[in-house]
Amino acid sequence: MSNVPNPQAQQGMNLQIRYEDMTARYANQVMLNTTADECYFDFSSGVIVDRASGGGVMPIHTRIVMNPNGMLRLYQLIGQALQNYQIVQNTPAPAPEQPQPVEAPAEGEEKKD
Repeated sequence: MSNVPNPQAQQGMNLQIRYEDMTARYANQVMLNTTADECYFDFSSGVIVDRASGGGVMPIHTRIVMNPNGMLRLYQLIGQALQNYQIVQNTPAPAPEQPQPVEAPAEGEEKKD
């Protein structure tokens, strides 16, 4: 017998939400790493200067790990939230920039500016 819950049986289930930790953390930066089975979101409030080395450090304060199905649901929820935001603000959200591929010049070809 399987211990995996039946999604159809859960649809009619009463559900209570319990917040165990209400600590809010601000995140201005997020890093995403994936494996074949999991997605890791590492959140940070931003880069700070390390005076000792003179470089920057991005301290991670929260890590969330999800499976690909959970990540897909999160993606859909964020898309819906952005659509709702656009309706309320009556302004379109800025389109994400698409990275442009960089091609190395062919041999014998001069670089053009």
